[in-house]
Amino acid sequence: MVVRACFIAIVVAASLAGGSETLRPIEETLLVAGDPILADVNQIAVVVGTGETPGVERLIDAAKLKAQISQKLRDAGISPIERDTETAQRLVVHVEGIEVPGSDQYVYRVQTALDRLVTVPGQGNRRIRVEVWRVRPAMAVAAKSQAGEAISAAVLVQAGAFAGACEAARSLPGAGKDTGTDAPVVAALSQTQSAPQGLGAAASYPFIASKSSDVFHRSDCRWAQNISGDNLVGYKTREEAIQSGKRPCKSCKP
Repeated sequence: MVVRACFIAIVVAASLAGGSETLRPIEETLLVAGDPILADVNQIAVVVGTGETPGVERLIDAAKLKAQISQKLRDAGISPIERDTETAQRLVVHVEGIEVPGSDQYVYRVQTALDRLVTVPGQGNRRIRVEVWRVRPAMAVAAKSQAGEAISAAVLVQAGAFAGACEAARSLPGAGKDTGTDAPVVAALSQTQSAPQGLGAAASYPFIASKSSDVFHRSDCRWAQNISGDNLVGYKTREEAIQSGKRPCKSCKP
């Protein structure tokens, strides 16, 4: 997954405008259920990525954080690989953050994902790296003085969720079968692009919104994917959403 720096600008704008659907509580961002694609995860390289917003590096101890993640993996029977090789499965922790102008607040985003090599169907032995599993992103605002601690805590919660999902996957029917790095890319992408949590019955509506926000979105908007099911409302038309008091999302422009 390529983490776009423009996300930060959108989150900052939303936080200043009161768009609460973009800032999700950490405990609501996790997808912990066993996924068959995790059943064969026994060894993995851990990567803490802060390249999109390098300033985050000053707030966290990346080496310590990586060691803590590795320990959670060991507790789940997964062996961390010290060296990230070309063929290794990778647990990538994407971390972004930026100071909110004119305040003492810091906006951050954390998302943990698994990527691996997969075979491209119909193209011989060609293999590419694909993100095949991820938790939903944790997005929040913290005081600058507490941002590093908050980011580290979010990372460890997600690492724990990944470890738990791997353990759950091993108990699924057929978990002993080889899915490995040669799993077809189509199957891998179908795991990554499965329906977001919380859309439920409202997924059939072309426009959706959070009950606690005055913003509405297209159903495929990335911000819409962060709305929890019990807080989601759907609209058949753009006019219906506007008449209910909602305003268009500046990102998807419904």
